[in-house]
Amino acid sequence: MPDFLNKENHLKYTLLNAKGCLNKLTIEEKNELVKHKSDIEFESGETIIKRGMDVNNILYLNEGLVKLEISNDGTPCSLGLIEPHSFIGIICCFAFENIDFTATALEKSKVSFIDKKVFENFIKTNGDFALDLMKHMSGVSNAIFHRITTLSQKNIDGALSIILLDFAKIYNSNSFIIPMVRKELANMLGYSKESVINTLSKFNKENIIKVSDRHIEILDLNKLQQISKLG
Repeated sequence: MPDFLNKENHLKYTLLNAKGCLNKLTIEEKNELVKHKSDIEFESGETIIKRGMDVNNILYLNEGLVKLEISNDGTPCSLGLIEPHSFIGIICCFAFENIDFTATALEKSKVSFIDKKVFENFIKTNGDFALDLMKHMSGVSNAIFHRITTLSQKNIDGALSIILLDFAKIYNSNSFIIPMVRKELANMLGYSKESVINTLSKFNKENIIKVSDRHIEILDLNKLQQISKLG
């Protein structure tokens, strides 16, 4: 039985996570899901979903890290990072027949492709699952709205501080390797590549962080947190 269908759930999230939703399926439904899913591994940088593809599957991230983006007038706009035991773009999957976002693996990732028709049948026949899925999707939507709003109100110092703190939380360490180049990081924040480079350099000179190419070490966590709130 796949890990995400096990009853135990040790993930510490305040909102109802995807694994919690799937655990509302009955044993028979879980077995049905396993019959109608396929697991695919993606290397860092590979496109998992491309905008315009038919919505035939619901995607669940088992391992790795994924970047979710939409495009406005040809300009990529980040919706955030997808961590393990999360659906990928679930809030968009029932709105249209074609996918309206792009998902890219930032590190080696394992994704389960679940037949959408089977998933929809669970929604129709299992009220508890449907209710929890609705709660989950509402929580995800709320988090995206808050993230986009928060970043839009920040200067480059504040926005970069937020994303660095996000990576520290994701990797559970104040020392980590950013899984993207400077241009991709700039696109996530809505600033130019030069602004990101200059701000990283400034933080480095002020001993807030130590920068070595894509390796980041947070030296002054309190200061970085302060900048993320006030910047």
